[in-house]
Amino acid sequence: MKYIPIYFTLVITLVFGSHHLFSQTYPDYFGAGHDLGVTISSSSEVEDNEASNTLSGTGYLPDLVGASRFLGQASLGANYDEIEYVTQIGVEAWIDEQMSLPYTSYRDKLDVLESEINQLIQTVHPGQVMDRPGEFTSFIFYEAALKDIDVLRTKAAFSLLQILVVSRSSIVLGMASKGHASYFDTLREGAFGNFRDMLESVSLHTMMGYYLSHLQNEKGDPELGTLPDENYAREIMQLFSIGLFELNIDGSYKLDNNGERIPTYDIEDIQELAKVFTGLSGGAYNLEEYPDLAGQAVRFNRPLRVYDITVPMMMYEEYHDQGEKVMIDGTIIPAGQPGIQDIQMALDVLFNHPNVGPFLAFRLIQQMVKSNPSPAYIKRVATAFNNNGQGVRGDMAAVFRAVLLDPEARDCAWLDDPSTGKLKQPIERLTQLFRAFDIDSPSGNLWFNDTELIRSNLGQAFMASPTVFNFWTPFYAEDEYVAPNDMVSPEFQVLHAVTAINYLNFMETGLQETPFPNRTRVNNNNPRLRYNTDDNPFLNFDEEIELLENEGISALLDRLSLILCHGRLSEKNHNTIQSTLEQYKNDIGFSSKEIVESALYFIMVSPDFVILE
Repeated sequence: MKYIPIYFTLVITLVFGSHHLFSQTYPDYFGAGHDLGVTISSSSEVEDNEASNTLSGTGYLPDLVGASRFLGQASLGANYDEIEYVTQIGVEAWIDEQMSLPYTSYRDKLDVLESEINQLIQTVHPGQVMDRPGEFTSFIFYEAALKDIDVLRTKAAFSLLQILVVSRSSIVLGMASKGHASYFDTLREGAFGNFRDMLESVSLHTMMGYYLSHLQNEKGDPELGTLPDENYAREIMQLFSIGLFELNIDGSYKLDNNGERIPTYDIEDIQELAKVFTGLSGGAYNLEEYPDLAGQAVRFNRPLRVYDITVPMMMYEEYHDQGEKVMIDGTIIPAGQPGIQDIQMALDVLFNHPNVGPFLAFRLIQQMVKSNPSPAYIKRVATAFNNNGQGVRGDMAAVFRAVLLDPEARDCAWLDDPSTGKLKQPIERLTQLFRAFDIDSPSGNLWFNDTELIRSNLGQAFMASPTVFNFWTPFYAEDEYVAPNDMVSPEFQVLHAVTAINYLNFMETGLQETPFPNRTRVNNNNPRLRYNTDDNPFLNFDEEIELLENEGISALLDRLSLILCHGRLSEKNHNTIQSTLEQYKNDIGFSSKEIVESALYFIMVSPDFVILE
């Protein structure tokens, strides 16, 4: 073990020690919300000529620390060059540039990946194809997340996935990599579109239909005493759009005359909405695996495997409840109209409910910026949802701009506020490291199966939550320190003694040996992939080693603090790590590469890294 037991106290101190907040001042920097204390005056020889404009704090360039902090919120990780680029063009221009990038389909990427892997499989097992295609879901996500340049779209879709949950944890969906890619495409494509369109696409996606059981949901039969399945009707309201209780625009609860929260819906509302989501089933057959079905009419009651799960569900009117339905706001859906029209009317009701803006605002801010946004922050983002400035409701591009450009996200004065910060999700911690140091492999492939390697060890894996409630609830509060202060700490729900120690071990192995075992070798016994020790991924520390050798350990730590901690490595932790590394170098004779690896390890297990501020 490289990290000698004598220094274990250092690691424990960094991980579990108290985390103090210190504000940063920018005496030579104005912009991105840093406008507090700025006084503008003007003079003119022209009589009665007064200054008519004030500086707003937008349109200016951040310094390296500001750019790093911004990218910590707006991406899944950034290297030094990407941070420096934001300082050159500014955060608003960067967002504009990212939102204008052409959309790249994960489904298309999956086809290329699948072809490449199956060609590899056939070098050992001629004529056969991969028999565990569920792995492709992890592969395509990490390949794209770590290499692609449309990082804002990926972060936005990743954030939406934690709200509009579909999981591959079920046995049936576990192997459905095409469906996984197609569903994530729905979120990626809709990330900068309109939420109303996304809500419909999600509701009609075959993956969601199977996951929340409105695929093949039949109308009730009074003679048999059967009723429609209520699962999706409940979850689309509770988890995807309006939540359990009526909200003010700032996210606070509306109260009745008795001071009690007001429910947004009741069991009768669920039953009425369940009638709307009847009659849906597969929209096309999976002709790739069942070519004999070509030309046959698609039928309602077929096994999921027979359907093309990348094609939206279609309405089978004979299975749809044709009666009148009453929505939560009193809207009457008339009897006898086409089932898809019923669904569209119901989605219009949900989309236009006043809760949707603050509901989404709170959850997206939690995903990207902080766990405990102020009511004013929620209100500003919800207002952008309600009206993008041009009279359009539900413009997600406007919502994400509002989340990322808000003073509470950009103004360094908020760093002193006790509500600031969020625990980085396990996946985010890994992708930040991998992107920061340009992860690569001898083959160029990054085939990382996170369900096998980190789901049980760290508490999260891509699109693999245990339930529709995700890996954690937005309202989870650690009970000793957080809950008594009327705050929440969602990601801490998966941080406990086991995952904390596993994280230490994962980081140690990842830095000493390989970031993760690359599954690029074919198993000799069956058409599957296994770890390829000749194709281990690696991180590029060339610039860090050069800096260390030219300017010393302190300069190295400053650079790592910028890239990984957004400039927030505390002076105490900086000095503790520096003195430890000097002992490693002088007493044990560590090489420059080992010093860099050790510095990274100590930083990545410190609260200065794992907490995004």
